[in-house]
Amino acid sequence: MPLGRWVILDVVRQVAKWRDKGINLRVAVNISARQLADQTIFTALKQVLQELNFEYCPIDVELTESCLIENDELALSVIQQFSQLGAQVHLDDFGTGYSSLSQLARFPIDAIKLDQVFVRDIHKQPVSQSLVRAIVAVAQALNLQVIAEGVESAKEDAFLTKNGFNERQGFLFAKPMPAVAFERWYKRYLKRA
Repeated sequence: MPLGRWVILDVVRQVAKWRDKGINLRVAVNISARQLADQTIFTALKQVLQELNFEYCPIDVELTESCLIENDELALSVIQQFSQLGAQVHLDDFGTGYSSLSQLARFPIDAIKLDQVFVRDIHKQPVSQSLVRAIVAVAQALNLQVIAEGVESAKEDAFLTKNGFNERQGFLFAKPMPAVAFERWYKRYLKRA
């Protein structure tokens, strides 16, 4: 089994275990350009969703801008197929690739993930602040969610929250961790919230 397919299926299985423990959430999975060509992933994903009694798809598929550029027709087909299964589709590392704003309108994505290069020290970078505000305005006009990557300080988080970001991720909140450690962390997080 190709590694990319195994990862997606394993993530769905893990989310099912969490769901059975009362932890309901979505998990983002990166998809490479090579994985876009693996059409068997959709059959396998649909099957595992049925086996685990999911009424929705609990994953967010993250595609980079380069994936869209390399084969735009295939990318469009893949996005549509993931969407039909109920997955959310995010454009990852937004702002670092070669795509144009027209791609935001062309591809039926649900969110953009602003690359951490824009986030780093944003509270003291006027040019980055202006760019980020413009990106958020475009995304909101297109009904897209906006997610920030690489948030490491409370000041960065405050700026992003104030300026319309729907979600933020980064070491400020947590570092990568095994599933069991995540369960403990998430329960503590919910108690604080």
